[in-house]
Amino acid sequence: MSHGRGLFWNDGGIVLIDTLRSIWDRSKNAALRSNVVYRRPSICSDPPLSSDHPMSLVLVVDSTDSPAQFGVAAARIARRLGACFMHGGATFDLARDADAAQYVFAGGGLGPSGLFFVERILAGAVQATASIEAILASARKTEVVVPVHPRFGQDVDDLVRSADRAGVAWRRIDCHDAAAEPVGGRTALPGPPLRIALLGRKHDHCRVYPAALTSLADAASQTGIAVDIRFVDPLDLVEEGSSEIGEADGILLPGGSDMANVPGQMAAASFAIRRRVPVLGLCLGMQTMATAFAEAVAGVVGVALAEADADTPDKSFVPMAEAGEADMPPLPVHRTGDGEVRLRPGTQLARLMAAATMTIRCNHRYRLSPGLRPRLERAGLVVCGESHGGRIADAVEWPEHPFFLGLQGHPELGAPEAAPHPVFRAFLEAARQRS
Repeated sequence: MSHGRGLFWNDGGIVLIDTLRSIWDRSKNAALRSNVVYRRPSICSDPPLSSDHPMSLVLVVDSTDSPAQFGVAAARIARRLGACFMHGGATFDLARDADAAQYVFAGGGLGPSGLFFVERILAGAVQATASIEAILASARKTEVVVPVHPRFGQDVDDLVRSADRAGVAWRRIDCHDAAAEPVGGRTALPGPPLRIALLGRKHDHCRVYPAALTSLADAASQTGIAVDIRFVDPLDLVEEGSSEIGEADGILLPGGSDMANVPGQMAAASFAIRRRVPVLGLCLGMQTMATAFAEAVAGVVGVALAEADADTPDKSFVPMAEAGEADMPPLPVHRTGDGEVRLRPGTQLARLMAAATMTIRCNHRYRLSPGLRPRLERAGLVVCGESHGGRIADAVEWPEHPFFLGLQGHPELGAPEAAPHPVFRAFLEAARQRS
């Protein structure tokens, strides 16, 4: 088990929890400290011709092996130059870093997880992966900054040769020898820190998929709540009452693609139900907490996620494209991108959003089983958000619990740095009331 220190670092208005500090430090290289006139950055789709921007290619070669840092140094340079940011295809060791490519593009599709930070740096949704031809076409119109990560299968020489053949001017910036700049003072937020159990290894949250941890840190800063993050490896969580979560004021169940984490998440959710600990579930986290509810509250013995246990007779979440709804249009096999969710009036989520609908980044292939849903609702679970005519349950809550809220989408993605999604703030407020 690893702990954050409950302290936050301020970097020009960017609030960082201690464990994320190195991600940002490393991207601040000498090139960024040069005397460059700031211009408004852009994220290229079809950039117009502009006399204000030189027509060239800036190749930012970064030797990092951390997927969470993909594109971060290049995005900072693009911001300083007021240039276009584009990125090419990358490959990751998914056996080591299962969630290395779990950033969800607003328009659909998945990309390197470090693009979460890129989106924040450039203050706009990142475009999907571009081909070399598309990058060069944009560089003929305006200045384009491109990250090049050799450890993620990207070859700077390929880009250089292509640029030379196309007659596109280029320059190279190397980041591997960059020295970190000071981040500024260390500031403790007032009061004793809340103990938040964040399911997942520290390595995964800091170096692979940083969005959930960063959103939690943003919410802590916004609410003025000091937080002691306790990283809990689901593979080590073998009992509901294990010491890793036994002292937690709140439990955050994140998303992820590794089904080996499901039993540990289930154990944590069951503990939250039994001990009435505030719990927030994101994507896979919603699925495991709803499944734990089915077993512990609704009495569905042996219930399991179809993705984790295809042979179980009682499946809590089933493939969206699974047959069985006559006279209905097919659901997507894999739903990605921004999705609109209709909120149920009078629910906690509707009150938090203060709206009838919300938009959330989606990345899932499974949905709450239509056959199981009535049984869960009779036991007290409320589907507080839905889409596709009510066929997909996008959010669930349990009003009898101090805080039991799960979202099928990813509220940690797409929110501005200074305005984390309301569910994170509400989760910390509930944990503070319990502490």
